[in-house]
Amino acid sequence: MNKKNHIVLTTIREPVVLFELQKNLSQYGHLDDTVCWVVGDKKTPVSCAEICENVSRSGLETHFLHLEEQATWGGRFPDLYRHIPFNNETRRNIGYLYALENNCERLISIDDDNFPTNDDFIGGHIKTGNPWTGDLIEESTGFYNICEHLTVYPERLIFPRGFPLALRSKKNNCRSLSSSAEKVIGVNSGLWLNAPDLDAITYLNGNVTSKGYHGPSSLVLSQKTWSPINTQNTSVQRELIPSFFCIPMGFAFPGGSIERYGDIWGGYFLQSLIKGTPYHVCFGSPLVDHHRNEHNYLEDLRHEYWGMILTDWLLPRLRENFKPTDASMIDRIIHLSVFIDDIGKNELPTWCTREVQTFLIQTSKILFLWSNACRQITG
Repeated sequence: MNKKNHIVLTTIREPVVLFELQKNLSQYGHLDDTVCWVVGDKKTPVSCAEICENVSRSGLETHFLHLEEQATWGGRFPDLYRHIPFNNETRRNIGYLYALENNCERLISIDDDNFPTNDDFIGGHIKTGNPWTGDLIEESTGFYNICEHLTVYPERLIFPRGFPLALRSKKNNCRSLSSSAEKVIGVNSGLWLNAPDLDAITYLNGNVTSKGYHGPSSLVLSQKTWSPINTQNTSVQRELIPSFFCIPMGFAFPGGSIERYGDIWGGYFLQSLIKGTPYHVCFGSPLVDHHRNEHNYLEDLRHEYWGMILTDWLLPRLRENFKPTDASMIDRIIHLSVFIDDIGKNELPTWCTREVQTFLIQTSKILFLWSNACRQITG
């Protein structure tokens, strides 16, 4: 398989988004260089396989990975495979490895409710993997709020899911930096119309609708400036796929379990892993029309609580103390695994419970297993 663009999603619904993707890619001439991987789960309807076959017959090559196939394939990485939970969005990691193994140049991760607009969806992501000669954005706080570029109704200050809580009273105060050093867009994260990707706290404060995007088509951050990267409408060049790991969630915590931060932690881990490399993170186009699946925001808040407060604790350590120097991205992940294990055992604040330490040590172990699987695939 020699197609450049590999779209990955997981779903527990009928993936009707595939029909809209097929139309968009057909309109802009990307059917021949794109393939879709749909990762099934226990709740995925039986009809999903037939939908994938219909989309393939319409010209967009689409593979449905049913659980039996996943289990057989996962037998090559049994330790990792049993740590990827069912009924969980982190099963998309299996699709990432399929894309990596099938020679993708560009991985595009979407959710099943991210519909393309009338713009060129693949064309917006083709910037991923290409050099960047423009300026970089550097934010004085170290974190850039990309949601300031959305026109929202009702008008209010909002922040993307995963943005540090301690900085949510501030607006961007950035500057543009020019640099002669080699720069490559390693990651591109497109934004959303209709329902922006916000946390439960924000939505419990009132509904928000994204009416448009008024920022540049490519807003590239310096490596000193971070912003949440999710798995909705995000592309990664091949060399960085090992660093784009959606951290398995679902661990038992007081009051419930930790959820909805697997992609957020994965995105922040990625930004820590690319320090000192030519790779940079870009935000902007393409937009997707986010037809948000039904949510119970009180339930979301219960599952997001530990992710929110642990993220504010974790980020200063990742930014200031994690200093990878390995040439290989896979070796950098092993370094990160050791780092997470160390801070989980030695630096947790007193308000953390035993479950927090167990979760961090387990996350360290899973990062190591993930690195081994990526090495086995890439050689």
